[in-house]
Amino acid sequence: MKKLVLLALVSLPLSVLGAAGLPDKPYIYVEGKAEVEKPADMVTLRFDVVARNPDQAKANKEVQEKATRILALTDSRKIAEADVIATDLKSEPQYENDEESDRKRGKIIGYSVIRSFTVKVWDVTIFAKLVDELLAVSGTEFSGVDAGLSKEKDIYDEVWNKALLDAREQADKAAKAINMKIDSVYAISPVPFPEIQSKIFRSGPQEANYTAREKAKPDPGRYRLAPITLTDNIHVIYLISPSN
Repeated sequence: MKKLVLLALVSLPLSVLGAAGLPDKPYIYVEGKAEVEKPADMVTLRFDVVARNPDQAKANKEVQEKATRILALTDSRKIAEADVIATDLKSEPQYENDEESDRKRGKIIGYSVIRSFTVKVWDVTIFAKLVDELLAVSGTEFSGVDAGLSKEKDIYDEVWNKALLDAREQADKAAKAINMKIDSVYAISPVPFPEIQSKIFRSGPQEANYTAREKAKPDPGRYRLAPITLTDNIHVIYLISPSN
């Protein structure tokens, strides 16, 4: 995600700024917008491996054996170790009557041991078969298949640049309509300038108002990844002067 998105091309003290951090010279204030759609080229798989047994130690042994099988499977698919996270382990008792009634849940009849996995798959051509292979391991319970972009930062930069171009086109059109011309960029911000006075002088970088959304959830029956849409809005102040 972009940092340092608030730019002031002229260093001015607070005393010379107008209300809400606006310049005390003629200016045009515009909001540039952009949207870029890209096909998903990576996925993140989230699932649990669960084992249930009356004996807690046996349940733990069973879930670890399943985890070993899954790790061997991801290794065989040449998925890097750094892209397979399997650190969480949870053990829960199972009760004869699992519904609480006056805090009495009956006697313990067994244990459920759970290991959670997160796997990033950078080759989308293998992920559908991998999902089927993972589900073939008994006790595998999926919680999500999230589509993503491998070069997300580069695409964020593309959206940012398109939003800047959109802002400039709007400013040129508005200035021409009132017989003015653009002199320079005064400031660029991801937030509206009515909020700028509290943000421009606050220490530390500000985050861009980027959003990434999926247009639709993948169909779990066909494993078709939805395209990813990235959007951005930026606010720009241009200093202007008469064109004649």
